[in-house]
Amino acid sequence: MMLWFCQVRAYALLMLTCVLCSPVVGDSFGVRSAGDSQIKFWVIRGEVNEGQSADVRAQLLSLGLAATDIDRVREAITSLNWVAAAEVTFNWPDELIIQVQPEQAIAYWNDSGYINQEGAVFQSNFHGGSDLPHLSGSEDDIDEVMRRYLEIRRAMPGRALVEVEVRERGAVAFELEDGWQVLLGSDEISQRLKRAVIVINRLERMGIEPENTKIDARYTDGVAINGPIPTTDQLLTQRENTRKGEEL
Repeated sequence: MMLWFCQVRAYALLMLTCVLCSPVVGDSFGVRSAGDSQIKFWVIRGEVNEGQSADVRAQLLSLGLAATDIDRVREAITSLNWVAAAEVTFNWPDELIIQVQPEQAIAYWNDSGYINQEGAVFQSNFHGGSDLPHLSGSEDDIDEVMRRYLEIRRAMPGRALVEVEVRERGAVAFELEDGWQVLLGSDEISQRLKRAVIVINRLERMGIEPENTKIDARYTDGVAINGPIPTTDQLLTQRENTRKGEEL
């Protein structure tokens, strides 16, 4: 009886030694550990607010056991509309680190979304209240709207834009933060924009208030102004425009 017990004990010790000394075979350390371990801690990094962090946590909870799959986690996080990119790493033995890069909004798009720095539209519940210009137009014309927005910014540096709109048939209109409203139409837009800038500068030098003043530049050789304005002779006088190249 004693001999049988000693043999069993010796066999058990041998098997334990074999298990401890067996080499690990499989994927890379991080991926294998994440797949074989239970995640106990999540670390969410990046410029995210509490609401965005809660949104990420909800995605992780929805994955259940799949939260140990790094690729699945990355796909789930980047599927959130407000996320531009995400990196997911596993920190052995039980920690998942999620680096989140939120979308950066440069403007509102119509009444339903935002535009990022690449000119792509995205949805978000976390960008409201930002002091951003409103860009609007057909969903198919977003590239044209962005092009006109950038053109107006270059033509009027230092001035804040409130709204840029590309209407039907490509007609462009915009409003400045200080109150000037401008209609450019759909033809010769760059030339009309240049003309509108000259007129705005002249009106400001004359002390004309921009509030409720609309500049209609949809004309070949001039502009129409709806608001409290000086006489045409005062507006077009050469004394207000001595530099060549600023002619209307």
